[in-house]
Amino acid sequence: MKALLLGIDGLSYSSFMKCNPRFLLTLFSSTFRGVVVNRKPQHPASSWMSLLEMREIPFSDFETVQIKPALIRETESTAVNIPISNPTYGEVSLKYGEISLQEEINKVTEGILSSLDEGPVIASITGLDVILHRGADKCQAYSTVDAALRKLVNAVDDFIIFSPFGEPKSTNESEHEDYGVYLGTAQRPAEHETIKLPEIGYLFMKLVKG
Repeated sequence: MKALLLGIDGLSYSSFMKCNPRFLLTLFSSTFRGVVVNRKPQHPASSWMSLLEMREIPFSDFETVQIKPALIRETESTAVNIPISNPTYGEVSLKYGEISLQEEINKVTEGILSSLDEGPVIASITGLDVILHRGADKCQAYSTVDAALRKLVNAVDDFIIFSPFGEPKSTNESEHEDYGVYLGTAQRPAEHETIKLPEIGYLFMKLVKG
């Protein structure tokens, strides 16, 4: 089974109707979906560590990762570009915010596709959030992400695509909408309730380990 957990920082339902990302809208209508809740402050590092450790992690900036996070250990997943350190953590390790969204997506996509035969993959696209903080064209950015998602989803058997927080609300990298996206082949335990980041970690572990 080829399984992918892919986080897209800054992806938001509020831009779906405006930007009309075709493949994301297809997923929205054909897979399990939900709303991720993550209250301020929402720094990428602490948000991702809450998911990877499957427990709430207090607000923190990027740190040096001393021990492989629990979800990666438990699922024996390959990590690709996870923003818990700077440069990012994993087989693809990039300096945060220093390359274009398209360059990051190309490297992350290549890293995911080359790792799927070895086992599950946990990966992140950070550039959408970075460039939206800088005032980039939102719909062009969504189109770039959308094209990559089509390629990745078609390469896997099971997946969870999520955003650990919504769109930026200011230039501060820890301020976003409180609600993110959840789409995937794994059904949430409480279909009509919001989902927290540690719960996504447990869902992916269940998806991989049965």
